[in-house]
Amino acid sequence: MNMKEVTPEVKAERERVKQIIIERSTEYFERDRSGKGYICPICGSGSGPKGTGITEAKKAAGHFTCWAGCFQNADIFEIIGKQYGLEDFNDQFNRACEIFQIFPDYEGRKDFLPPSRGKPKEEKTMRKEEDFTEFYAEAAANLSETDYYRGLSLDTLKKFNIGFMPNWKATPTAPASPRLIIPRSKFSYLARDTRANLTDTQKKFEKMDGGPVNLFNLAALRQSEKPVYIVEGELDALSIIDAGGEAVALCGVANAGKLINALNALKERENKIPPLIIALDNDGPGQEASPKLARELEQAGFSSYRNYSPPDPFKDPNDFLMKDKANFIEWVRGGTDFDFASKEKAEGGEDTNISAQEEFEKESASYYIPDLLAMVKANKERLAIPTGFKNLDSLLDGGLYSGLYFIGAISSLGKTTLALQIADNVAQAGHGVLIFSLEMARLELMAKSISRLSFIKSYEKYKSAQFAKTTRGFLRGEYNPKEGEIIRASIMVYAKWAKNIHITEGIGNVGTAHIRSKIEEYLKFNEVPPVVVVDYTQILAAPESKRSLTDKQVVDLNVLELKRISRDFDTPLISISSFNRENYLSPVNMASFKESGAIEYSSDVLIGLQYNGWDYREGEKDTARMERLRNLKIKNEEAAKNLSCQDIQLKVLKNRNGKKGSCTFNFYPAFNYFCE
Repeated sequence: MNMKEVTPEVKAERERVKQIIIERSTEYFERDRSGKGYICPICGSGSGPKGTGITEAKKAAGHFTCWAGCFQNADIFEIIGKQYGLEDFNDQFNRACEIFQIFPDYEGRKDFLPPSRGKPKEEKTMRKEEDFTEFYAEAAANLSETDYYRGLSLDTLKKFNIGFMPNWKATPTAPASPRLIIPRSKFSYLARDTRANLTDTQKKFEKMDGGPVNLFNLAALRQSEKPVYIVEGELDALSIIDAGGEAVALCGVANAGKLINALNALKERENKIPPLIIALDNDGPGQEASPKLARELEQAGFSSYRNYSPPDPFKDPNDFLMKDKANFIEWVRGGTDFDFASKEKAEGGEDTNISAQEEFEKESASYYIPDLLAMVKANKERLAIPTGFKNLDSLLDGGLYSGLYFIGAISSLGKTTLALQIADNVAQAGHGVLIFSLEMARLELMAKSISRLSFIKSYEKYKSAQFAKTTRGFLRGEYNPKEGEIIRASIMVYAKWAKNIHITEGIGNVGTAHIRSKIEEYLKFNEVPPVVVVDYTQILAAPESKRSLTDKQVVDLNVLELKRISRDFDTPLISISSFNRENYLSPVNMASFKESGAIEYSSDVLIGLQYNGWDYREGEKDTARMERLRNLKIKNEEAAKNLSCQDIQLKVLKNRNGKKGSCTFNFYPAFNYFCE
């Protein structure tokens, strides 16, 4: 169809067909075991005994959510595009038409009839998969027509029935291209473009799928007597196999759920899983996905794995094979030496307690060198999350990193306000934030943010705070025209990033288990973990089984669990802490943090707030100091009453991986605003 044919009538016909496909979209999927959702065609979620599949949005027909996280709120066309490697909507639409056998009537024919809109018969709801056996035989017969072997031996190519099609087409009307055909199963294969110097458009379709995406060489999990590498691409798996190893390809990092499902099924049948070695690509996405896959395997009960991505400068195992075959073979052998040697020793009868020995050996530092290198590479590509305060970010080496942060201060010195302002700044930059407010109501926190914005807007427009509103003044709802103008502008600004902030109110029942479950729920719909704020540490609920503990024991236990949460989800967690009353007249220090030595020892970053000038002065007598502190306190309290600013000093008391120091703020408590 050329551009002249894109008439209003054609657009209307395409829209009509699109709506029919949307109405019939659930026919594309198989029901999951629960009968309430469907099996995800991308990651296979819903096919296992514990797998939760995908569900259709209640208020948006044709839109689906995969609870394994391989896509979120994708419509039927996007799902088909992900499955078949189609990024352009026109390609997705045309493939959907072929699948549903519904074609636009561009010529105005009257013989086109849409399918029945009634409920389809049960036997027709399951999409039939095409058997490619004959196609594979034809492609295998053509293998000699190409030299695109990517460093692989002919024996390996023949073993896996690799073939070649000189004029492969994604659809009957698509342009032809020469493709290496790599079978995954009878119903699924990869078609890889063999041409050199592809254009940008051609690169988008360099790798295309025939049939639904399946894992490659899944049989290795059942048949292998040695450790199995988990890699991203089919050529990576073939490269490791060619070098004497064993490998399974995810065929895309989004397919981790399919691997978990396959492992669960195998464990149920045979109760035997070979050791797994994670060897994803040596690039940003691969290094980001590696710890996530490791965490998912661990949570599913499969702990025999380690990160073992190819070293620099190689992008992936196949790239390593092609550029340095001798060292690649040694790399493959080195990755399996430990487990394979243990197995040989067991078969020789030299050790009767191999599992204990393996666990002991896995504690050696040398075993984790690949993990350390993977962490270094991931950290090199990971940016800090700015707090929005330039001087504070300078102290924190750029902003927030994964870890446990505490902000402490005496009462009414702005610790909640500072944490909330940092949360708003993070959300404004596009990052997700989860706030667990155990003392203040959700709407009160939101009102504090609006109050702060009204102060900023009033100064921007009128060069004074005359038309700003305090939290109470905003909630009262009585504004003169200029105040109303400022409030409306503030709400509009807040609304731009409010979608990135999720606030959970506490009523004495929020503990660390609830925080963990909320983060897990968030990650069902988002790829990047949120920044977490807990307000505040000392009123987190005790675990159900620990209600008999003292307050100090409960705080210690909760602090340790907050540390685990920040580590497990690889994200910053900021928790607010009160101070011991006996430290109210002392400069802030690590001993000031109330109820818990665990705060001092478990925190990655410890931040204290105090009035600027609260520190000891050399040679100052106690009576003179007490008088000075009393006057300093009165001065700052009077400033707050007069809606002006207090002079606050922030001290970084501990920074496990960085420097310590201090910076100062003007704090306007009436308007919930900190500025440097």
